[in-house]
Amino acid sequence: MPKETQIIEAEGIAVEISHPEKILYPEAGLSKMDLVRYYTAAWPYLKKFGMGRPLAIKRYPHGAGGDSFFQKNKPHNAPEWLTSRLLGLEKKADYIILDKLATLLWLVNLDSLEFHSALVAAPNYDKPNLLAFDLDPPPGSTFPEIRDFALACRPIIEGFGYRCFAKTSGKRGVHICCPLPAPQSFEQVFNAAKEVATTIIEKIPGCTLSLKKEDRPDKILIDIYRNHPYQLMVLPYSTRATPNASVSMPLSWEELGRLEDAGVFDVGTVVEKLKKGKDEWEEYYPK
Repeated sequence: MPKETQIIEAEGIAVEISHPEKILYPEAGLSKMDLVRYYTAAWPYLKKFGMGRPLAIKRYPHGAGGDSFFQKNKPHNAPEWLTSRLLGLEKKADYIILDKLATLLWLVNLDSLEFHSALVAAPNYDKPNLLAFDLDPPPGSTFPEIRDFALACRPIIEGFGYRCFAKTSGKRGVHICCPLPAPQSFEQVFNAAKEVATTIIEKIPGCTLSLKKEDRPDKILIDIYRNHPYQLMVLPYSTRATPNASVSMPLSWEELGRLEDAGVFDVGTVVEKLKKGKDEWEEYYPK
């Protein structure tokens, strides 16, 4: 008979996992406990970027492929040890703050298959500490096309004095993240992203800043709007609600250049990659 609950110890905190054998990825055959194991294995790497960041979650009560909903506010039944903070400009949300492994595991128990984070982190919740470019390919394009575009963007971005790091979106796109030497205002960061993106558009054909799909049937969107106040980006190492449980994977530029299919990074392959002990974003983080 399947277990109704299982208690997981996460850094000294007991997290109750209900229906641990519940299948959350039907095509991949992955259960809730499989995700708990994945995030436990990924935590030493994920926390380097995610620690102190406000989270929003995408929940799939019936697993990947089923109905879903996006949640920013802390659930009403959250445990006392879960940290949250009221953030926003005119309309505020009580964001969960990622500050411990137990938080991730408790959210997995709520059938959370995707974790999205703001570009701010404790203690500077009103000032981003990175600049982000979300490169979104047009319909019908291949991954090598968006890969090559990201590679072409790199020297332009670095020409503005930024260090930049790439990760797959976990779906069809590529994210370029640029850590800032010191937190800046939302306005400063957005204006900087717009200046860089405008230069990219001048130098590389076939890309746009327009969010309107009718304006970009065959163009790559450089989504700089993630840099607006409290907008979100999928967290590095987060799973996505795809059939194979794909992962938003941080990569070296060299590895990205060799990559033919971003779908090779899923829960299973990422764990095997992390066992090698190499963090491709090691230089991202301050010493």
